[in-house]
Amino acid sequence: MPGERSMIDVLRNSLMDSDLPFRDFVELVLYHPQFGYYAQSGSPVGREGDFITSPLLSPLFSAILGNLVDEFLSRAGDGLSQVVDVGCGDGALIRGLVSGEKNLLTTEEQRAQSSLRLCGSTFFGLDRNLGRAVPDAKVTYVRSLAEIPPADARLIISNELFDALPFARLVQRGEHLHELWVTERDGVLDWSEHEAEGRYDDYFVERGIALEDGQFVDVSLEWSALYDDLCRFVPRGLIVTFDYGLPESKLFRGRMRRFGTAAAYSRQRVSRDLLVNPGQQDLTAHINFDDLRRTGESQGFETLFFDIQAKFLLALGAAEHELLKPIGDVAITGPDEGIALLQARDDAKRLILPDGIGADIRVLVQGCGMGPEPWRFQTELF
Repeated sequence: MPGERSMIDVLRNSLMDSDLPFRDFVELVLYHPQFGYYAQSGSPVGREGDFITSPLLSPLFSAILGNLVDEFLSRAGDGLSQVVDVGCGDGALIRGLVSGEKNLLTTEEQRAQSSLRLCGSTFFGLDRNLGRAVPDAKVTYVRSLAEIPPADARLIISNELFDALPFARLVQRGEHLHELWVTERDGVLDWSEHEAEGRYDDYFVERGIALEDGQFVDVSLEWSALYDDLCRFVPRGLIVTFDYGLPESKLFRGRMRRFGTAAAYSRQRVSRDLLVNPGQQDLTAHINFDDLRRTGESQGFETLFFDIQAKFLLALGAAEHELLKPIGDVAITGPDEGIALLQARDDAKRLILPDGIGADIRVLVQGCGMGPEPWRFQTELF
């Protein structure tokens, strides 16, 4: 629109006629093609960004997921197999998988077999904004599932995809559910409340969830819709979802989650002030994993795993990775190399320790048409 030179201008134009549902506010400030958070030239993800994800925290993540790729391809048969990273960002994860980087403790024979399987498959990175995607001759980047050709089997991986979807913020007021909207008062963005649309009332009624008076909740109806699209896209294969979230029995528990889970991230710091610096901070909320689980099961998928990331990576062999070998077994040539190795080891441990990202992120794996044999990630470790 005329006069739009910043996200504030975009929002003021949107607020000229009426308040804006917070869900639409999130859509604008995150995904506006020019001023949105994910449209900025520099990546918001990484050590120098606002937050860091598992693939960028340590190469251990891609290496251990490479074990799953190997297992999947060995069981997929002779037809065309695809590995698709949905919400790939700059492509760090899918590039790590296609490179075949493995644990250095694996044998030459195992690495050779892995390379042969990788050559017989195709790798895709999917994201609505590919401006930061790093080119790789072995990776095809696309903006939609429709751009990916047919395949016999697919391994779908997403890492922090669903918690990046726009979400509504709701509050229970007595017997009525209200939806939070955004307004402008005296030149400052502020909250207003409107009676919630019936679809949000239906969301909680259908799940048998009773909210307490004054309880805030954060919900995206797109969680199920997007997961349904992924299920329909997989004729046979696995869908592996890494994300911040909980089953609904814990996510909407009144006393523990009275103020919901919505948060803003900027410069590695978390805040509950969701309206400041629009377009300059990430907005996110924990997802309801039961929405994904039920959607998959309704499409004929079997739930194979649901637990914290630490257990998933350890079951796939994380403890055997070179970064987690006893420090006394590592040859170090100088102090700089030693310091770098210590930092790399600390980062790798964060993926699997129970007091950080290894416990905060949960993993849901659902499969269809891959046979009854148990997978390595189903190994009982504890």
